[in-house]
Amino acid sequence: MIVRVTLHDRCGSVWAVNRLSGSELIVVISDGSAVPAGTDLNPVLSGHARWLKSLGFDSATAQLNPDALDAPAGALSVVRAEVSIVYLVHTRADRAEQIRQALEDAGHAVVTDNDLRAVVTAARVLTELRRTGHPINQSAVVVADTDELFQMAPLLIAIGIRNLVLWKQADATALPLARIAQDADIVVDLRAVPVDAPRTPGQTSPLVVRLPALADCLAVLPGLLAAMVNTRTARLPIDVLAAVTQMLATTTAPGSALATPDPTLTDGIAWAARQALRHPRSG
Repeated sequence: MIVRVTLHDRCGSVWAVNRLSGSELIVVISDGSAVPAGTDLNPVLSGHARWLKSLGFDSATAQLNPDALDAPAGALSVVRAEVSIVYLVHTRADRAEQIRQALEDAGHAVVTDNDLRAVVTAARVLTELRRTGHPINQSAVVVADTDELFQMAPLLIAIGIRNLVLWKQADATALPLARIAQDADIVVDLRAVPVDAPRTPGQTSPLVVRLPALADCLAVLPGLLAAMVNTRTARLPIDVLAAVTQMLATTTAPGSALATPDPTLTDGIAWAARQALRHPRSG
């Protein structure tokens, strides 16, 4: 069941409402598999929907069953056919990818909270490499635990990283991360709870970029949604995330938290995403 959210306080949202009037309904969904057991999802999802409403988007929520064996079927059962865009949040990465595929195949464009985190992480990688004078296409990057963020490796490749090593915590006994990373320029550490250091004690390299909190990535969302609404896209290709990553790396301060959107940032992200959607590399 989809519950439409009504927001009474629209203070500060005039700039977005004027730009996004007539936009499609955006449904915020989750199965809660990425939050602690017992968490009440209703206020969490309603909070996301209210925030989108405050930015001028028409939004609603739908909750999935975290115990369902067929997560994609569950998503299809709660997202109505006329819904164009789905924002998928707080869902374990493997389940999120299954749900995304099913929804996209059914004609719903999907953006996930992990898309936002991947973009901000990749932008920090670009910023650090440029700051330290490392050529992007010659830099060695190690990604620890890509299972936490499936988009990370394809996105790094899309922004020009050519020397990429993927490492999993399960390999730590035979191949400790510090050994794998000793010749790397950057380690992208996606582990929710790192249990060993990516650097040998006493060393200052490689640089380490950690997975940001979702709250520090939310400012990316309005621009992405605006571009998706404007172009009526059915999918969000990795090239779009790469375009937004490049834009952020050249316009935001290193390490800055992207928690609060502003018109300039949203316009820049929307423009970069629209260009990538309208002029895909494959086209």
